[in-house]
Amino acid sequence: MTLKKPIIFETTFTTYTATEIIGEGGSGKIYKVTDESGKIWAVKLLDSAKATKEKVRRFKNELMFCLKNQHPNIVTVIDHGVFKDSSKSSPFYVTPLYFGSLRSLTNSGISPDKVLPYFSKIMDGVEAAHLKKVVHRDIKPENILYDKDKDNLLIADFGIAQFEEDDLYTAVETKNSARLANFQYAAPEQRGRDQEVDQRADIYALGLIMNELFTGEVPYGTGYKTISSVAPDYKYLDDLVAEMLRQSPNDRLPNIEQVKQQLIGHKNNFVTRQRISELENTVIPVTEIDDPLIVDPPRLINFDWNNGTLTLIFQRNINQLWRWAFLNMGSHSSLAGKGPEQFSLSGDKATIAAEENQVQPIINFFKNWIPNINQVYKLKVQQEKEDSENEQRKLLELQTKGQQARQRILTNVKI
Repeated sequence: MTLKKPIIFETTFTTYTATEIIGEGGSGKIYKVTDESGKIWAVKLLDSAKATKEKVRRFKNELMFCLKNQHPNIVTVIDHGVFKDSSKSSPFYVTPLYFGSLRSLTNSGISPDKVLPYFSKIMDGVEAAHLKKVVHRDIKPENILYDKDKDNLLIADFGIAQFEEDDLYTAVETKNSARLANFQYAAPEQRGRDQEVDQRADIYALGLIMNELFTGEVPYGTGYKTISSVAPDYKYLDDLVAEMLRQSPNDRLPNIEQVKQQLIGHKNNFVTRQRISELENTVIPVTEIDDPLIVDPPRLINFDWNNGTLTLIFQRNINQLWRWAFLNMGSHSSLAGKGPEQFSLSGDKATIAAEENQVQPIINFFKNWIPNINQVYKLKVQQEKEDSENEQRKLLELQTKGQQARQRILTNVKI
């Protein structure tokens, strides 16, 4: 909807001009804006008339979570501020503008062979939030944005947009079907008061979405349209959807990792397992390297010589694998009798017996070794991570193959 009069949003360093409302929910509006350079963004503004303390708290949590986000499948906040209108003020934040959503993508039609690759991106975004202890609670196609340029999907609206639990409770209690339609992806435990809602509610919503992406219908009850009825090659997904849609959260798959394991077991190699980075506390693929000895490779920063012992000092401690790389660096030159095997490595130090006139040559050779050692170490770490992940995937495939064989026997063999 085009605005009759432009609205100005100011942050510390940037001014954004809004000329159009592109979205509206129970807690606020989303505007299409341009900055001073003419670049287009989206602004999400909390409605001051509806800004209860709880909604403001949720908006702040959403803002801070997305501001710190570095995950490719979660919308990132790039700026924020407070909008003042007369005597009222409301918080807002700025994000990249995406012109589509999963809803618009499904309305255009998704071929069966593309559904799971798209669904994998959705899982990655939701799982990244779960690993950071954030539950979305309102996953639906409208809250999954589509980046056409990158053919990517991103999770948006964490914790407040178009979703207020009291609204859902009231809709359930008054049997208001029109209002309930806004909450068709809510898990059973979200429809009653005083029930625990955790990441398993998101699992439920994802199960609904997976089935809908294939069938075009949101599954309800026991007689819903199954994936196998429209895409027989994906019959195995029916059991997975059923596990995700258990009425009791205690009977549901507990986390996205287990959903991914089942998909990997059926050789969906595009599915990526994730973990928390030890260095930056961000969510990364399990095979991504975040080893401190690769991010900041060992280097010499000092030395000491005392009573015939030369001590070389690194800027950080080394580990057992780096010691292995030290002894397996490949072709190298050294002072006679002062090769790698003569060194003792411990913590942040390397020591060797050395005469006074040998100190400088030993240091020179050692400094020449370090780049090769660090490269051997990096390749070894990468290979070990890839081998470990491949082994895990093969194990999941074998387990799935065994389960399928057992099911065939139980189905076909008669007593």
